[in-house]
Amino acid sequence: MLILAATFSLHADEPAGSARTDQLKKYLELSRAEHNHHITNWQEAAAWTFDDGKMPVEFRVYDGQWEVSDGRLRAFSGKQDGNRVIKIADCKWPAFRLEFDATLRAKSGAPTDQVCDIGILLNADPETGHFRDGYGVLAGTYFNQATVLYRLYIPYARTEGQFIVPGKVHHIVLEVVKPHIRFWMDDRIVLEAWERAGKAGADPSDFLDMDPKRVIALHTYDTVMEVDNLRILVPPQETGK
Repeated sequence: MLILAATFSLHADEPAGSARTDQLKKYLELSRAEHNHHITNWQEAAAWTFDDGKMPVEFRVYDGQWEVSDGRLRAFSGKQDGNRVIKIADCKWPAFRLEFDATLRAKSGAPTDQVCDIGILLNADPETGHFRDGYGVLAGTYFNQATVLYRLYIPYARTEGQFIVPGKVHHIVLEVVKPHIRFWMDDRIVLEAWERAGKAGADPSDFLDMDPKRVIALHTYDTVMEVDNLRILVPPQETGK
């Protein structure tokens, strides 16, 4: 069973600092905390700024053409109507927070607003990059109409809306803490899910554990994507420090 929630900015016409706005903020914080993992201290386990102009040796291209150019990781080409997928790390942390800046631009010859997918794949196949046996979070999928969490290649949670602005730098954050997955875009929670059998609030039995033999990958679809300031953070006890 999957319990999911999408969080939006409600009552935007309420003036900041009003009693009504403060009350709504309090209720929203209570809602977020109800099933929160309560990890507030994260330490950096890996980071890439791409300022040296070199492709990191641990990265592996599965689909499309990728390069490091102008201080960014770029998916710049690929098959027509095809994926662009690259491994960034092994899926070796049971809990982690992934952060990066991402920009989508339409491919050459396409309408400027035709962009699709800022994607993060978890427990992806180490040989192909496919996530049919893991999780995938695709923001701006179906050409910027929805953000979807896939589990075993099946849509499990979905938020409809055009969240990606072509050409804009979006700050992306994904937290994975069993049995909780939470996804932000530009400091706004766009999608979150709790996966458990439902027998008790803390039962995590339906969650797919992170497998160190599988990989974390970035994904986009038939679009030019640029990535910068990529970081993986973990709880202190998992850094080995």
